[in-house]
Formats: sequence, C-alpha cells, structure tokens
Amino acid sequence: MLSVLSITAPIFILIGLGYLAVKSGILPAAAAPGMGRFVLYFSLPALIFGTLSRMEFSEVIEPSYLLVYATASLLALLIGVTLHRKLVGNTLPLSGVKGMGMAVSNSAFIGYPVLLQVFGEPPAQAFAMSLMVENLLIIPLALIIIESGGRDDTTSRRQHFAAVFARVLKNPLVLAIGAGMLVSLLQLPIPQVIDKTLNMLAQTSAAVALFSIGGVLVGTSIRGNVSAIPAVVAGKLLLHPLLVFLLLMLVPGMDQDLRLSMLLLASMPMFSVFPIIAGNYGFGQTSASILIITTLMSFFTLTLMIALLT
Repeated sequence: MLSVLSITAPIFILIGLGYLAVKSGILPAAAAPGMGRFVLYFSLPALIFGTLSRMEFSEVIEPSYLLVYATASLLALLIGVTLHRKLVGNTLPLSGVKGMGMAVSNSAFIGYPVLLQVFGEPPAQAFAMSLMVENLLIIPLALIIIESGGRDDTTSRRQHFAAVFARVLKNPLVLAIGAGMLVSLLQLPIPQVIDKTLNMLAQTSAAVALFSIGGVLVGTSIRGNVSAIPAVVAGKLLLHPLLVFLLLMLVPGMDQDLRLSMLLLASMPMFSVFPIIAGNYGFGQTSASILIITTLMSFFTLTLMIALLT
C-alpha cells in the first residue's frame, strides 16, 4: 500500500500546495486560471504533438481502444442523463450537465500525471486516444443534449451545434493531436531546436496542471443541490471505470498497458472546466460542488484502483 500511496500522494500534494499558495495569498487567485491556460495552450499541446510526431502513424490509433473507451463513456453519459431525467425528474439541460460530469474524465490535468507516476514513461497512444474520444465525441454530444432541452428554435439550435463543433475543432489539444498525427503520417523531421523547445514545455505540464487545479478550488464551496452530488460522484468514480472494465472483458487481445491506462483514465474525476461549462446554463454552483467532492474522493478511489490493478 505504501508503494501505491507513493504514486497518488504526490499528485494530491501538488493539488494541495496549489490550494495553499492561493489561499495564503502567496499567489493571486487570478494566477491559477492563468496557469491552467498555460497548460491547455502550451505545455500539454507540446507534449501531445512532440510524442505523437515521433511515433509511427500505425502505432497512434488502436481501433479496439477507441471503441471500448468511446462506448463506455457514451454509456456513462446516457445512463447519467436518463437517471436524472426519468428518475430524479431534472430538466434535460441539468440532466445533460450531470451526465457530462459522469462521462468526461480529467485526462489532461490529472490523468496524465497519474500515468506518469504509474508508468514512468506514460503510454502517449492511450492518452491521445482518450483525449480524442472526450473532445471529439462525448463533450460535443453532451452539449447537444443540454442545448436540445434549452432551445425551441430549430434554426438557432442548428447554428449553435455548428458553433459547438467549430469550438471543439479549435481546441488546442485537438489541434495538437491532429498536427502530431499528420507529422507522423508524413514522417516529417522535427528540427532539433523545435524538439528541445517542445520537450522543455512538455516537462512542465504535470506539475503546473496539478498546481493550477488546487488554486482553482480556492473559494469553491459545497452549495447548490447537495442531494445531486452523490449520484454524479458515484457515476464518475465508479460507474465509468466499471463500464470500461466490463467492455474490456470482451476485448482480450489488447495490449496490457493500454488496458491499464484506459481503466485509470476512466477513474479520474471530471474535467476541471466542468463548472465553467455548466455555468453557461445556470448550474455553475452545483457543478463546482460536484467537482470539488469528486476530486477529493478520487484520492481514495484512485489509490484503491492502482492497488488492485498493479
């Protein structure tokens, strides 16, 4: 168990240090979102592009991985929406927000540091494919569900969906995946000075991402619909990885590192901008409460998951 804690504890210590730095005033509150944008727009794209561009194109895509992770995430989304819409009686927009929280992992800011601790040299293939599923399929679909319950005008709804997909395609992580795959496909050489710059940026991604999450949590309180929190927390930390596990039983030939990576990534708390997206529909406070509880609980569930898997 001590060896497992040596993997998870540094991750949450960094989150705690980020929280204390902002809470104590050592760093201004505005610094945390700024660090998050640095990770999103610079260090993680550098990591993704640099890693994928060095791989053989045939090694980037594993169809069975995409199928399993996409199916499990899609099921988690639909179960979350149906549960809150039919059983709890929430509106479709709120049900869509909660379903999105159950289905989209924080692969970028917490998932990669976890893989880094578990593997030493994390499987970039698994990381990139999970980001593709989350950013190109699950998030756009969740937004479509949310918007479907909030807009009556078919024309404006169609325009909004087009705008959603346009924003997704401009996501720096999606652009980095596309550019890295293109360079890999064409086997283009990366100049040494560019390669070193990418490496320097990539090395900052894990620590800065975790530190920024801690800073963003400052000022987040557990308010809103408290009764809504347990179902979404359980859906994200238990249901999502369980669905991945069950589907992986149907694909026995997949590489063991890919299987482990997929299970770990599905076990992450929801993505850190979840309250920001939900806030656009009036559910920001409830979603922020869900995020902070899920992030705190993930220390225990991730520690248990790593102990069972490794």
